[in-house]
Amino acid sequence: MSEAIQTRVVAVLDDMFFSSKIKEAAKQAGVNLEIVKNTDGLIESLSSTLPNLIIVDLNSKKLNPMEVIKNIKATSELVGVTMLGYMPHVEEELKKQAVLIGCDVVMPRSRFSRELVEILKKYSN
Repeated sequence: MSEAIQTRVVAVLDDMFFSSKIKEAAKQAGVNLEIVKNTDGLIESLSSTLPNLIIVDLNSKKLNPMEVIKNIKATSELVGVTMLGYMPHVEEELKKQAVLIGCDVVMPRSRFSRELVEILKKYSN
């Protein structure tokens, strides 16, 4: 009998293609992935069952990622939960802004994509 998956990773993104890629990587890594395409009620959801990792698409036009990061970082229950943001490698100003408001790890989308399974495994402990 296999052990239940206990790792919870939440990804805040609205890119359907990339959502599929992250879902496949989560299967390979053996983690429970939740894709959030609408941020209404996000903080309550995150606080009720703390995730091991929160992934944010910093380049999302619909989800206002900087506001998402600010709200998560301002929630005391979520202190200590790692937030990882990814964006196009040419967006240096976006990276600086994300780090400034509290994103713990920021990486280019190409590296994130390439290392996705390893990243998810790292946070599954």
